[in-house]
Formats: sequence, structure tokens, C-alpha cells
Amino acid sequence: MSHLGGRYGMVYRLGRAEQRPPIQAPYKTERRKAIDAPPPGEGRIVRTALPDTFDGIRFEIGRMAKYVAEARRDPVVIDAARMAASNWGRIVKELSEQEGRPIDVHNNKTIALEGIDMWCREVFCYQEDPAGIEMLQTPRRMVKTTRMAREVLAYMMEPFYRSLEREDANFDRNRMSQKPIFVGDCDEAATIVCAMAASIGITPVAFAFGGDGGTLHHTWAKIQADGEWYDSDVTEPRFRLGDKSRFDHYEEYEVPL
Repeated sequence: MSHLGGRYGMVYRLGRAEQRPPIQAPYKTERRKAIDAPPPGEGRIVRTALPDTFDGIRFEIGRMAKYVAEARRDPVVIDAARMAASNWGRIVKELSEQEGRPIDVHNNKTIALEGIDMWCREVFCYQEDPAGIEMLQTPRRMVKTTRMAREVLAYMMEPFYRSLEREDANFDRNRMSQKPIFVGDCDEAATIVCAMAASIGITPVAFAFGGDGGTLHHTWAKIQADGEWYDSDVTEPRFRLGDKSRFDHYEEYEVPL
């Protein structure tokens, strides 16, 4: 598994189209038990050695899918999703009434998904993983991080900040201490959006992948709401729900729920 600079996380090189393996999380290796293991509990960190092959990518996709499936029943994630959806729904309702074109937000999954997308975009701060290490937080941890006091957040993030400062001379920890946020890369951004959407019944959800030059090196959430599929890439602050970056090649993996 190679790593590119900038905002890119997982990377794998594509072969010819007829030889390229499909993106499928399940695979039979000694890591099967690691994929099936439950997400780490409060305060726990699970470390797994990954091969520098497609199996390493497949393992990470499997864990992302596992985290989504588990988090959709997590009351912490459900509460955050309901809050984001209802707050935005209330705003849409009030604004549309003021404009004389009232919108019925009741059971409108598209508006609810837009609220989740906006909330995640507001509290997410992109930071590439340290070289040679793929970090993946649970959706529960990411949501709870946004509820912490700044002092507690700074204490909890100190080991990550030190590690990132060693890896990147331009890393500025002060940029991340302005408001309650969660820090991660594109893997975690896609996971939290899918998890929050699934937790309030906005399904199916999928991970979309894109890349250039024979690689897939970026991932984001893709979710169906009211019969339409929407891209949600919260690593790009200027994007809105439905926007995605341009790549030469795309793949998708629907999360089994």
C-alpha cells in the first residue's frame, strides 16, 4: 500500500480492466477474524499489521464497513444524526415558508441527509495519516470528540499531534483547536457520513473511490435518499451534497447492512 502526499489516504494500483479485482471487503486470509472482530470499545486501540498489497486495502474497507454496520445501532451516533437532520429540517421549513414556497420536510430523507452532510463538513478537519500507518476511528469516537471541552480534546489529541508534528514540519496544531472537531482522513470522513445516514434509516450507503494514473487514492460516501444517489465528500469544504472530485476512474462498494 503506497501513500501519496496531500489529502489522499488509501491507494492501490489498477491493472488492466479485465484483470482488476473488484472492490470486495470479504476475503479468506488469516485476517478474517480481525475484520469480523467488533469495533474497539471506549479508550481502546486495536493494531493490525497490514500487507503492502490489495489485501491491505481490502482489510481497511472491511473494517470501514464493519464500523458503519455497528454504528447505525449506536445511540450516540443516532442522536447526532437526528440532531443534524432535525436542525437542518427546521431551518429549511422556516426559510421555505418565508419565501412563500413551503417545503414538507417530514420524512424527507434528502433534506435529512443534507443536514448530516453539512454537520460533518462543519466539524471535520482533514489530516493525512502518518506515513506507513492507516488510522481508522469509530463513528462513536468521532461524534463524542465533537462534544468534548477544548481542554479535554487537547489532552486526548496530544499524542496524535506529536506524531503528526514529527511526520509533517508544516503541521500546525493550533489550526485544529478553534472548535470541537474530529480529525481524520478520507476513510474516516466516508465512514462517519455513511454511519450517521444509516443510523436514521437513510440507506443503502456505499463507499465511492476515485483515482488517476492507474490508482484509486480517495474515498467518500455515496448514499441513496428518496430514490436518488448522492455523493458526500466532507473532506472538501467548498463542496455541497452531491459534489465529487473529478477522477479518471471510479469504483463503488455498497456497505452490507
